[in-house]
Amino acid sequence: MNLLNISCKKATYLLSKKEENKLSWLEGFKLRGHLTICSLCRKFEQQTSFIGFTAKHGQEQAVLSVEAKEKMKTVLKD
Repeated sequence: MNLLNISCKKATYLLSKKEENKLSWLEGFKLRGHLTICSLCRKFEQQTSFIGFTAKHGQEQAVLSVEAKEKMKTVLKD
């Protein structure tokens, strides 16, 4: 295996680590290389960025409808 190739598991770990701004130069290089070829990891990056942004900027909590709450309760009971 090439030293610059990383698995999706490693890429998702690095993306999570990136949210905390703790990537080394080599980790960032490997991650960018992986993201150029892996659409699923790019999607994961978008999702983690959105979650991180929302958490950092204190967006208002989403309000669920009564129907959605009841459906969630039913699913959790089963």
